Amino acid sequence: MTREREAAGTLGVALVGFGTVGQSVARILIGGAEGLRLVRICNRHVARKRVAWVPERVSWTESIDDVLTSDVDVVVELIGGTDPALEWMRRALEAGKSVVTANKQAIAHHGTELFSLARRYGGRLGFEASVAGGIPVIRGIQEGLAADEVVRIQGILNGTCNFILSALASSPLAFETVLADAQAHGFAEADPSADLDGLDAQAKIAILSAIGLGRRVDPSAIECRSIRGLETGDFDAARTLGCAVRQVSTAERMEPAGVRAAVGPALVRLDSRLAQVEGSENVVLVDGARGGQTGFVGHGAGGDSTAVAVVADLMAIARRDGHAATDCFPIDGEPQAVHPMGARPYYLRVSGGTAAATQLAACGVSVARSLDVANGCVRLVTAAVTGAEVEAAIETLAAGSTRISAALPMLDGAGGA
Repeated sequence: MTREREAAGTLGVALVGFGTVGQSVARILIGGAEGLRLVRICNRHVARKRVAWVPERVSWTESIDDVLTSDVDVVVELIGGTDPALEWMRRALEAGKSVVTANKQAIAHHGTELFSLARRYGGRLGFEASVAGGIPVIRGIQEGLAADEVVRIQGILNGTCNFILSALASSPLAFETVLADAQAHGFAEADPSADLDGLDAQAKIAILSAIGLGRRVDPSAIECRSIRGLETGDFDAARTLGCAVRQVSTAERMEPAGVRAAVGPALVRLDSRLAQVEGSENVVLVDGARGGQTGFVGHGAGGDSTAVAVVADLMAIARRDGHAATDCFPIDGEPQAVHPMGARPYYLRVSGGTAAATQLAACGVSVARSLDVANGCVRLVTAAVTGAEVEAAIETLAAGSTRISAALPMLDGAGGA
């Protein structure tokens, strides 16, 4: 910290990235945030990005080297992705600066390295905005639930998927039509693969496993299933069962080591907290051995809500708050093993008509309830079965006329199971 800022009790902040979130962060800092002062903005095409509402005292640059060799105290990384963001965060930490980021992929896949650098060079690493946007779930777990033993974390961690699934449940539109509408309104990226196929939520639940369960895992080891291919009939069947369809992320602590974890579409009871979150909202449910279940609900994306989380981390660093210290992410040892979820009933959409139940039974999958037959497909509920057994049945039946075209686990008693 420079003598001038030290005397004033403020930290100099550099923003790297001036998109939607970066601009919201800048507005908060310029409007007045205790102990913080925006001094630099780094972004490509400065001439196009420069705005009149940023004071003249704030310098602009297109060079990350200008930021890293300057006397700023904290670098806020908001460009996303891992290239070049990861290298820039490494260099900032090696220069003794603190870093605040919303980059869930960098934290999930490279958190061990980044936190090790922060410890080695005396910086701090804030990442509240990397999970659930403006919902203070990381701070809530680390501080509010510090005296509890967290045994399970479950939630809806991707607003894009929740928006799409909510829309499909309330209209007869096809999946691709709803996706195009979500893209047109800015709720989905031009390439929505990371959201739809679960990779975004996969990184987030890996982070929550590390800070909540104390179990660091390789995110790529967490099973992901896509929400693509769901049809109107699947949502009709869910309602018949008293359920909603949601993309659910789960991590459960195992003893003495490891976690059970998965991400994908599932049927949840209509009276559950997971079903009651609509549109682009997120929810995180944390189960403690002593305190029971605690819920965190709010906006999981968007410039202003994410900026609140970013600036909260900056303020914690300015106050030298323990939350912003580097001891909340386990970095020692190898990642712990990830195991599949246990047996549970599944909702299946199966081609092949009334013969489907017989052929499923031959694959070791028992049918507990048939819902209806329409357009050559039967919709049914299985007895409790593992995901591996369902996948084996899908593979076995794929060679014949009976095919499983949708398979969604039913969670926590969904459908009366």
